[in-house]
Amino acid sequence: MKLSRQLSWFILLFVVAVMACSTGPPRELIERNDHSGLATWYEQEALRLRGKAEEMRQMGDRYAVFSSPHLSPKETKADLIAHCRSFVQYYTKAAEEAEALAKLHREQEPAIP
Repeated sequence: MKLSRQLSWFILLFVVAVMACSTGPPRELIERNDHSGLATWYEQEALRLRGKAEEMRQMGDRYAVFSSPHLSPKETKADLIAHCRSFVQYYTKAAEEAEALAKLHREQEPAIP
């Protein structure tokens, strides 16, 4: 039961941390209509999100080999792996969207005379 409670706290803290790390583009870039800066920001965001997706993929791989008799019936190994895969899909989709936004902003950059 103790491991189950620890795992629940870990998952809760992880979700809170993920939500806290979610940010939008810097307001000053938007206000200045800085397409180059926004494109760079979205490219960096895509890299960060792809890194998060990879972390979750690795966590799922660790759960796949994890064996503990202390998991509760509500926390099966399959559930933990599915949870990780869900986050991988989420982060991957978010990275793709950030890359698409970066491309749009690159297209809006004024031509250098």
